Amino acid sequence: MPQTGAALRRSDAHPTKIRILDAAEELFAARGYHGVSIREITQMANVEVALAHYHFGSKEELFRHVVTRRIDEHCSRLIEDLDRAQAAAPNGIAPVEEIVRAFCRFSFAKTSSADAGWKRYLQLLARTSQLPMYEPVLAPINRPYGIIVVRYSEALRAALPTIQPGNLATAFYMLQGIVSRLLAETEMLERQSHGLCSASDFDSHLERLVPFVAAGFYALAGRPELISARNGSEPPT
Repeated sequence: MPQTGAALRRSDAHPTKIRILDAAEELFAARGYHGVSIREITQMANVEVALAHYHFGSKEELFRHVVTRRIDEHCSRLIEDLDRAQAAAPNGIAPVEEIVRAFCRFSFAKTSSADAGWKRYLQLLARTSQLPMYEPVLAPINRPYGIIVVRYSEALRAALPTIQPGNLATAFYMLQGIVSRLLAETEMLERQSHGLCSASDFDSHLERLVPFVAAGFYALAGRPELISARNGSEPPT
């Protein structure tokens, strides 16, 4: 049976393993899973290659440990921020804007902080989660993150009782995509804005993203369900 994120994190407490994980996290975030060798990771960690194989076995298993060791804290903080938003609402139903803000707050704060490990971790997830080739090695985070999707979808459904299920699922998927693109922190934003915007300015990202995404949710809440063209059906009018 695969280990959970918590079990993997407890098993990674050995100092040598931490050095290997830190080096792997930095290199995987910068160059991707396929752009890094075990030897390069152990050279950065200043350990023998044999120790990486001893502690983690394969490169795939090392990558799995890297992507799971912070997932429990990440997910628990996302839940805490959502709970806080709901508790602050008079009727327990948080407005869409506050749900979107809760979804982004912890990740944006961590990637803006002085904690280089969290910044690299979030960049790694952002840069790999949208590529199908990484789905097998990212499988261990599907369960904890799946709980996040359910909780936030329920909160959005409560705030938008008229939204159709497919519209809600697609809108939330789009929100995740926007957040991942921002966390990836490429230079494209500076280039496209001709220097007006900075990829690392997450305070501004949050203030722009919240009204932008909320408006999309509100717009879709007033629309009928969109039927996939693959079903051979036309959208209802």
